[in-house]
Amino acid sequence: MKLVDGSVRQPVTVVVCVLLVALAGLLALQRLPIQLTPTVSSTVISVSTFWEGASPSEVERSIVEKQEEKLQGVAGIQQMTSVSSQNSGRVRLEFAVGTDPDAALREVSDKLRQVQSYPPNVDQPVVEASDPENRDYISWIVLQGGDDGGAGGVEADGHAFDIRTLQDFAQDRIKPRLERVNGVSEVNVLGGRERELQVRFDAERLAQRGLTVDDLIAALGAANRNASAGSVRESKSEVAVRAVGQFESPEAVEAVVVAVREGRPIRVGDVAEAIVTYKKPSGFVRSSGKPVIAINVQQEVGSNIVEVMNGVRAAIDELNGAGGLLATESAQRGFTADPLKLRIVYDQTTYIDDAIALVTNNIWQGGLLATITLILFLRSWRAIAIIGIAIPISIIGTVVVLLALGRTVNVISLAGLAFAVGMLVDNAIVVLENIWRHMERGKSPTRAAIDATSEVWGAILGSTLTTVVVFIPILLIEDEVGQLFRDIAIALSVSVLLSMLVAITVVPSAASRLLKPLAAGTASLTEKGWLGRLSTLIARGIYRVTANRAVALAAALVFTGVSIAGTVFLLPPRDYLPRGNRNLVFGLILPPPGTSLEQQTEIAERVESTVRPYWEAGKLPAGSPERAAAEDALPSVPVAPWMAWKVGDTIKPSAVENYFVVSFPGAMFHGGVAAESARATANEYLMNHATRPEVLPGTLAFAFQVPLFRTSGSSGSAVRVDFIGDDLDAVTAAANATFLRLMGAFGPGSVQPDPPSFNLPGPEVRLVPNQRAIAEAGLSPAQLGTAVLAAGDGAIVGEYRLGGESIDLKVVDANAAIAAAEVASRDLGALPDTPIATPIGRAVHLGALASIERGTAPTQINHVDRQRAVSLQVTPPTMALDEAIVVIEKTLDDARADGSIPGSVRTDVAGSASKLASIQETLLGDGTVLGLVTSSMFLALLVCYLVMVVLFQSFKLPLVILFSVPLACVGGVVALFAVFLWSMSMPLMPMQTLDVLTMLGFVILIGVVVNNAILIVHQARNFMRGEGDEAPSDLAFRGLRGAPAVARGVALPARAAIAESVRTRVRPILMSSFTSVMGLLPLVLAPGAGSELYRGLGAVVAGGLLVSTIFTIFVVPLVMAVVVRDGKAAGAGGA
Repeated sequence: MKLVDGSVRQPVTVVVCVLLVALAGLLALQRLPIQLTPTVSSTVISVSTFWEGASPSEVERSIVEKQEEKLQGVAGIQQMTSVSSQNSGRVRLEFAVGTDPDAALREVSDKLRQVQSYPPNVDQPVVEASDPENRDYISWIVLQGGDDGGAGGVEADGHAFDIRTLQDFAQDRIKPRLERVNGVSEVNVLGGRERELQVRFDAERLAQRGLTVDDLIAALGAANRNASAGSVRESKSEVAVRAVGQFESPEAVEAVVVAVREGRPIRVGDVAEAIVTYKKPSGFVRSSGKPVIAINVQQEVGSNIVEVMNGVRAAIDELNGAGGLLATESAQRGFTADPLKLRIVYDQTTYIDDAIALVTNNIWQGGLLATITLILFLRSWRAIAIIGIAIPISIIGTVVVLLALGRTVNVISLAGLAFAVGMLVDNAIVVLENIWRHMERGKSPTRAAIDATSEVWGAILGSTLTTVVVFIPILLIEDEVGQLFRDIAIALSVSVLLSMLVAITVVPSAASRLLKPLAAGTASLTEKGWLGRLSTLIARGIYRVTANRAVALAAALVFTGVSIAGTVFLLPPRDYLPRGNRNLVFGLILPPPGTSLEQQTEIAERVESTVRPYWEAGKLPAGSPERAAAEDALPSVPVAPWMAWKVGDTIKPSAVENYFVVSFPGAMFHGGVAAESARATANEYLMNHATRPEVLPGTLAFAFQVPLFRTSGSSGSAVRVDFIGDDLDAVTAAANATFLRLMGAFGPGSVQPDPPSFNLPGPEVRLVPNQRAIAEAGLSPAQLGTAVLAAGDGAIVGEYRLGGESIDLKVVDANAAIAAAEVASRDLGALPDTPIATPIGRAVHLGALASIERGTAPTQINHVDRQRAVSLQVTPPTMALDEAIVVIEKTLDDARADGSIPGSVRTDVAGSASKLASIQETLLGDGTVLGLVTSSMFLALLVCYLVMVVLFQSFKLPLVILFSVPLACVGGVVALFAVFLWSMSMPLMPMQTLDVLTMLGFVILIGVVVNNAILIVHQARNFMRGEGDEAPSDLAFRGLRGAPAVARGVALPARAAIAESVRTRVRPILMSSFTSVMGLLPLVLAPGAGSELYRGLGAVVAGGLLVSTIFTIFVVPLVMAVVVRDGKAAGAGGA
């Protein structure tokens, strides 16, 4: 082979090529983006529409239903869902895999333009090509300070300080600085109170002048605008003329003329006061018990998260530093004891650094274990050095290819490299072992390197191609799991291909220079010590057994049958994606409908009282005696009964870092980072304990770890059950009844409703107009509605420019504005006495114009494909997805049988359940013959078989080799089952299941385990062709009854050739298999961040390799002896 010959005779060229690869790899490594997980792209478009003051029912009827009617015709939609809530509506469109997002976005925008009309004051819909349910923020930051943190601090002018009033400061001054960081795509500011210009009118003064609220609004709207007045000529120039009317100060607002009575203008200032103030709060953010403003950061797709976070941290240091923005602002406000500062409370790169460091350590540890294995086998430092070259060259070269293909460094791609570590030396081992055998025959190192490498390069090519081609069907899977598979497939395939290139170029070149000629009579590597004796013993046993074809066939069938039976019996439960965690424990609190902001604050304080000791311990310096003492003193918390069998009755949580509580209308959430990431699971019990019913009666509460994968609105292994129908009451009742049953099956905290509180109606006040009274007051129903809106939250009539930024311009009753500033909500009992300005010269109380009725109304209305829906999201704590689906479907059947779910309500099990079914159909088929032959697993087997057909020019021999696949599967299943039992015995270790990433291990096995069988079959065929050069005295079958008398270089009979191929290939097979297994062990055994992603995959590959190696040495020769006769299948066309 010219490539081998050139590599051996031109070593300088080989060295230069290696150095160039190393240089390119180092440069690529600096440019390769770093992420936690691979980027999973899906086409999801959201449409958000804001309508201040509108109820969920009004939003559904006047906005969402109109939009859904037009959007249902958009091409490629898989599902359309919507949420109608107070003040806003959102429609979410999920498209089929492969849909062009740009084309979909254009079509959605075109369809929305066909909506005929919206009610007044409705903002224009905002269309985004992003998933609002799947936003992954890389960092959360809080703005805190103000002496005692905003709970009574005093500013320089003596007024009480509320840090929430810094919302505009954070929005206008801090946000732009963070957005300038390279790689940041979005920054959001939460938890504060934005400013607005309120025109606070006096209804009595309006009425005395014969004016209504509509008159005031119309005047302000007409005056608050700039207009073009054309142009005039000045000399030879055209000068533009503009009529400037947009308000620039509160005084300008008060100077607007509302009407002219008896020749005298009535100005806004005569009936109202314009004042810049803060909006009524609708929620809050608290960090470790104190109010703060929260800021989140989202990165651009494809950016390097490590570099982005370095930039964010640098920006924060700049803002916090002496002379920085916050120091200046604190000095101006007189904050000295506790100045304003930004603090990072969650940084995704912390977990990423830990996860990548763990995989990197696994790579080095695996490489070390593989090297130790080689030492035990070879006992030659020169040989080990030659083989060891393959690992770094292949890995560095793979980095270059990853960059060229636009991939990233993440836990998945690094796991692929870790899997490859042990395999990278396989080809080098085969080449070096054969070089040694040729040198033992008296050849020089140079001649031996050329001849030996040329002899086995076909087997190496075949084994490498079988390892790689099995990924072709996997690479064609387009959905989210296929995109996750892609990084492992590329990393492993590229590294193995490069290792083959190294094996036929670098290894023979290095061997020809580093190995010394062997002394005459030196025993071959194959015959040294116990391994030589074992090889001969196995070969002689096979020679005896293959004397009887029936016995050989029976033995092969028994091995295979036991393997298949064991595989089916020991398969652990199936799951979708590994749940993993980001060391962020998150809890959802659902208070009863109508809970006020004051009541939510009380809830937060109750929960904080339980968690306080844990966050106080987390504030102490890590590793300090004070921290250790505080952690020892932390109390244990009870464990739910359904988890006690695994965890125990109580468990001690870790200290909590950066605890937070967030409130928004209708719901609250809280959470924190566990100081010991290994104990994050224990902190779930802490969060559940803090929100137990005794502490928060009447609320629903759930706690969970934020999973690694959040794709298409579903997290980890959550199953979504949709209850769909036209009658919202029937849908809600069915969901509520099923919720109670599922709670009994999976335990509280495992079932979450959406909408929160099942659409249980919240309190509502209805105004029923008295048409006669309204007419007598000179008003229309529309004018009464506007007046009531202004008397409540206020009516937005435009924008006001304040310091270069736009804020709302709102008309509001003065009494309502004062009440909102004091208690954030008005007294319902005072509502009938609210004065309404009329044009008849006096104000009329609202109670005289309309009857006031108490009632209830939905707080949120969800749709699935245009029908009203309530969803339950089930996340079973210690149950795999397929087992959970069985329980859920039985629960739904029972509920239908007893009438809890009426016939008018349709149920749909979706989320991860439908995705698991889809990927199983893709990998294994749908149960039909056509589905089987088009499944990825069958196609992987078929492609692997066809490659071997080309290699051997035979249709029979590849079938012999494929017998090693079921043998490998039983090994993979046994190893996976062992890890499953291990995980169930460890209280804080997540349950190991057969998730889809683990399923990929069986695909990898198809391409890997056939390599050993290829070596045996390839060498046996060489001996049958007379291409072997073994001395007659070395032959394993010598001295046995019926053994043929042969000479060196003479073709052997099939039976003898098979036995001799086993003897000469046992050593390289064991070496390559054990190095691969040892390279994988750290991935299986080492705990830490991200290990749950690849532990099962590593167990399958390691167990499959180990078991198949043992079985392959015995079973493949038996099968080959059955199908191959003397003179057949040895040459071309041996079909």
